[in-house]
Order: sequence, then structure tokens, then C-alpha cells
Amino acid sequence: MTVARAAAVFDVDGTICNTHCTSCRALVLLRARQHPPWRHRLWLASLGWRVPLLWLTDHVSRDASDRLVYRQYAGLSERLAIEDARDHCRTLLLSICFPDALAEIAAHRAAGRRVVLVSGGLDLVLAPLAQALGAELLAQRLMTVDGRLTGEHRGYAVLDHQAPPVTQAAGKAAALACYAERTGIDLAASFGYGDTINDLMMLELMGTPTAVRPDRRLAKVAERRGWAIRHWAASAARPVPL
Repeated sequence: MTVARAAAVFDVDGTICNTHCTSCRALVLLRARQHPPWRHRLWLASLGWRVPLLWLTDHVSRDASDRLVYRQYAGLSERLAIEDARDHCRTLLLSICFPDALAEIAAHRAAGRRVVLVSGGLDLVLAPLAQALGAELLAQRLMTVDGRLTGEHRGYAVLDHQAPPVTQAAGKAAALACYAERTGIDLAASFGYGDTINDLMMLELMGTPTAVRPDRRLAKVAERRGWAIRHWAASAARPVPL
């Protein structure tokens, strides 16, 4: 019988890392490593219209903007992408983690709590970060055919179970609830951290939710419900452009 344990559950983008989309930033490196220079330069030139489209789409639907990013991974070798993601974590992701976030994670681990990262980003990009932080990971997984990424996502991978693709907000909460049940996490005794309204459903599952540098909508909910609001300093972390 599994004994339930408390955990500390963190969103990644904007909560642990000073970036809006870790999958976007990693995409540039991964494509550069696998495509010839001329092809990569053409793709970089296309960002002139892709980035504004992504920005506009994100303001309408985070799920739709995520799908636009995922599709740009199509054709990449999964094996090479996983290898390059380790370099990306070592050279960039760890350097843009908020010091306050790292201190919070360390405090929870010292208290004997499990640390779980839950993100709408890609598991192949975030797995090295989770490993470096001593955390478990729930993130989106891309489909592959013959060892190459298709650009289509399969939803959150929860151990041997594949959660169906749904909205990011509902997906995070559903994946976490399923994972907690399968691994013995007591969500009522756990701590949750998120920065946008997309994290609300996940935070509502937690006994102690915290809004970190929240967007306007999440800040209003947090204030109304009496949740803790933390403003982790970004001065020691380098902001990363899309």
C-alpha cells in the first residue's frame, strides 16, 4: 500500500524559469543542430511573421499557440533532440531559473516533500531540468514516427498512461490528479505554484496554493481567495526573448 506524501508542485515558465516558453527557446537550438545552415537561416527569417502570429494567438488561446510551437518540431530526430536538450538545459535553462524558485524547491526537498514540475511545455525539453532539480515531471509529449517527431502532441504522459490532449488548463489539473493517485501524493497536504490563469485549475487542487508573479486574472483570484502571492526577483535571472 502506497503511503500518501505531500509534494510541492511547480509550473515552469514564468514560475521557475524567467521565460514565457521554454519550448520556443529550445526550438531554435534544436533546429539549428539538425538542419543545414541555409535551411535554418530561411526558418529564422520566417520568424518575422511567425512570432507576431504566435503572440496574437497566445492572447486568444494558449492551447492554440502551443500547437503552433509543437508543429515546428516536426521532422526532428527524437534521439538528437533529447541529446541537445541536455546541452540546452545546462547552458541556458538553469541560468534563467529564479533564485527564489530554486531556494523554494530546496526548502521543500529539505522538508521531505516530493517536487513535481507540471508544464504545458515538452517533456523532451524539460526532462533535463527536472533531473537537475531532483524533480518529477509532467509535460506534453510529441508523437514520433520512425524516430522522428511529427509535431503533433499526444497529451500529458502520466507513467504508463497517456492523458488525452485537452486544454492546457484542464490538462494540467487532470494529469496531476491522475499522477497523484497513481504515485501516492496527498494533494490536500501539498503546495502549488503557478503564474497565470492557465494554472488556476491545478492550483485549486492544492492545499496551499501560491500565485507567483501572477498575471492580472490570477492575481484577482488569489486576492479574492486569500492565497499567498509571491513576487520572486528576476534581477539575477536573464530574461529570454521568444
